[in-house]
Amino acid sequence: MKICWFLCGCLSVASVGASAVSFPEVRLANDMVEMAIYLPDVEDGSYRSTRFDWSGLIHSFQLDGVEYFGRWRFEPVHDPKIHFSVNGPAQIFDNLGYGESETFVRIGIGVLKKPADEERFNFTNPYQILDHGEWQINASDHSVEFIQTLQDGTGYGYRYQKTITLDEQGFTMSHQLENTGEKAIETTVFNHHFFVIDDQKVDQQYQVFFPFSPEKRKSEPRIKLDSNSLQILETIRDDRRLFIPLTGFASTSDDHQFRVHHHGLNRGIDVKVDQPLSRLVVWANDRSLSPENFIEVNVPVGESFSWNAQYRVY
Repeated sequence: MKICWFLCGCLSVASVGASAVSFPEVRLANDMVEMAIYLPDVEDGSYRSTRFDWSGLIHSFQLDGVEYFGRWRFEPVHDPKIHFSVNGPAQIFDNLGYGESETFVRIGIGVLKKPADEERFNFTNPYQILDHGEWQINASDHSVEFIQTLQDGTGYGYRYQKTITLDEQGFTMSHQLENTGEKAIETTVFNHHFFVIDDQKVDQQYQVFFPFSPEKRKSEPRIKLDSNSLQILETIRDDRRLFIPLTGFASTSDDHQFRVHHHGLNRGIDVKVDQPLSRLVVWANDRSLSPENFIEVNVPVGESFSWNAQYRVY
């Protein structure tokens, strides 16, 4: 894998390098918020497994000293090669070409080897990465851009660009996927946000708001749905995590937004995406609450697809 680093603007040399636990990172700040983002790195990166996109993993985002991201799972020892050793917002693309040959592609990761005796994809399996593609990272004082390019021998190829830009009280995450291969790209992507608000446990203080009336398909006594929200009713345990698929949203981008609010702190985060929802799940463990929002990504050969997500903290 080749990684190119380009630093510009007012970003200091001290802002890029090893974090407190020696993982490559970039730090961004303005007058209101501070952000620290781990960088893709095949040798030293904080996350080097095969479930999540390697780019844009925020391990700290603070407003007035309140933290909105962090470790969502207790780890006595952090292992970058384990699938859950990741920070949010962590994105996941469906496989390209799984079962068609001895290899398959995962956008934001690379070309993976499929075990000969495996019949179904298993996201907990740390697959061997045969080709990481080429990463380019461009950073300034208020933004960082990640670009991964990859060409696979089976016909898949792409240029994937993700840019995180700070604004007054949050950030925008912009994406563009260009199909440079010989096969159409047909996949979905969802964001496993892993919000960790000020290290609070997930309990009755949490509520998620929507612009539509959420509906659930299975019984779940630990939550309550009303006309526009999901309320947590009891403390969530890590050994009994919450996983609730929701429906009720329309097929327009107007419904692709939500607010995660903590009543005790009177703090939260708003998220808005400019593409229609295809699926929505609310997931939680004892430390983190994560609306998982899915979109469809279909890119014909020679064309590109873009989408943007806006985040505002308060």
